[in-house]
Amino acid sequence: MEKTISYIKKNYIEVISVSIITILALVLRLIVIKNYGDLWLDELYSWYFAKQKFVFGTVWELLKQDLHMPLYFVILHFWMKIFGKSDISMHLCTILVSIPLIPLSFYLMKNLFNKTAGYFAAVLFAINTFCIYYSVEVRFYGLVFVLTLLSAFYFVKMVENPEKKNSLGFIISHSLLMYTFSITPLLTLFYGIVGGLYLLNKNKSFLNEYCKRFYLIIAIAVPAVIFNIYNIIVMHKNFCSFSKDIYFFDWKILCDILENYFTSQNVQIVTGALNFYANMFEHIHEGFYLIFVLVPILVGIGGLLKSLCSKNEKLYLFLCPSILFLISALLLASVGAISFLTKYSSIVYPVIICAVCYGLSKFNLKIISYSIFVLFVLLNIVSVLLQPMSVYNLHRKELGNLTQVMNDIIKPREDDIFIIPYSGNKVMRYIPKGKLLHFFADDAILLKDEESKSFYFDELFKKELNRGNVKHYLQPDLSEGKPFVLYHIILHDNQIDKMKKGQRLIFVNYRQSFTTNLLKNWQYLYYSDIYDGMNMFVFLMSSVIHDTMQIAEMYLKPVQDYHDKERDYSIFVYEKQ
Repeated sequence: MEKTISYIKKNYIEVISVSIITILALVLRLIVIKNYGDLWLDELYSWYFAKQKFVFGTVWELLKQDLHMPLYFVILHFWMKIFGKSDISMHLCTILVSIPLIPLSFYLMKNLFNKTAGYFAAVLFAINTFCIYYSVEVRFYGLVFVLTLLSAFYFVKMVENPEKKNSLGFIISHSLLMYTFSITPLLTLFYGIVGGLYLLNKNKSFLNEYCKRFYLIIAIAVPAVIFNIYNIIVMHKNFCSFSKDIYFFDWKILCDILENYFTSQNVQIVTGALNFYANMFEHIHEGFYLIFVLVPILVGIGGLLKSLCSKNEKLYLFLCPSILFLISALLLASVGAISFLTKYSSIVYPVIICAVCYGLSKFNLKIISYSIFVLFVLLNIVSVLLQPMSVYNLHRKELGNLTQVMNDIIKPREDDIFIIPYSGNKVMRYIPKGKLLHFFADDAILLKDEESKSFYFDELFKKELNRGNVKHYLQPDLSEGKPFVLYHIILHDNQIDKMKKGQRLIFVNYRQSFTTNLLKNWQYLYYSDIYDGMNMFVFLMSSVIHDTMQIAEMYLKPVQDYHDKERDYSIFVYEKQ
């Protein structure tokens, strides 16, 4: 404590400056919360996992339904126990675990490189819209920022000086990262390789102890490794490939990464279209793009190249594992081996930004370094002010008005039966009354939920269903425009036939844009070769939606419908006569 007080007294200007930057970062994030709107699907998953009664339930539901590691969701679980389950409360949890990135970036960069690099990094993390958004979203990426930076810092310190506190710092921070993000093992591999090669040349005597550090991390992360292996096995059995049917890879992701890292352009975030990437070459002739996007990207690339040319071994140890990870992840994604979205690069983002800041700090004249950096920051700030839509005024709506629609228009009753094929157990957050049928078509298609599988496929779910044979089972009924016979039996015999007179079945078609266009041409799709260039996931979801509406209209009377194009859902109400 005395050392801390002494340091603050001697460096009070520095401490005040870092505090002001951190407060600025907090204010900007609070502005985003104010204008954020309601949770979107991924965040609804976070809420669903964290709201379980016991923490074991959180981990168990995550294991059954998702591909991601549990640490963030466990933190959110306990946070919600103390501070409640409101949207704002959950956003604040993410801010709490991510805001340390600002002061940490300063002090870690000051320790590794120089004070100027520290200030540059803190300011960029404070104002960068990519960083701001994922420091607010109710997901784990903000926590990844912090753990990645700590892990990279302690890795360099451990390799250069293998004293206990450095090794312990790396083991703890990297183990926590393993329990936060499922793609961390690939980064771990490159840490091991880069550090090993360095030690072979510089300090062979530490090589055995160095390897033991990684053995310990692997031992600590055994449950996380098992978690990953289980997910790989489950994904292999899916009808759908996450990397080919749900998240499509495009090399334009490189443009998207550059724009998100170095500018205030955030196409995927603002549009909500995870498979849509920016393409700088389409806009390079536009004046706005040239000034506010291309120039900052060139500054960022220049800073990175400057750092790579610095011949600083610390910088190479700090940066190389992340660069190798990014290259490998992109190559694996390009051949469909893994899914890799722009937001998944959050695991290397802080390291790359810090390396850029180090490069920008290395000009011989400080006036040049600061002038370039001020230009860099100003272009980012002015860009936000000139854009009609940014993370600051982005209003995520999705199902945000569903409660009001239900209360004012649909007027749900206790005996209403709801069928919501797309993530219904999450969407029910916005529905105050009624019974939800346990049928989630997305989980059934991904073969992740036994009850949902049996609801749609009946006895077929016990067979070895796969991408190659699913059309064979569906084809006879679908080609004639009939609902899938097994689903027809289950939905009619077990639900509709048991309804009382006057009772309602309410069908919510959420994320309608996934299926609407295909649904219009469903008969063509049943005859077409859905394996070549056709999205299997969307195809099957279209089938489920078509079947549900057709079966309901066979036995029940349509009495009401509501369509919200802006929020991308429709509600259909049927009544038993």
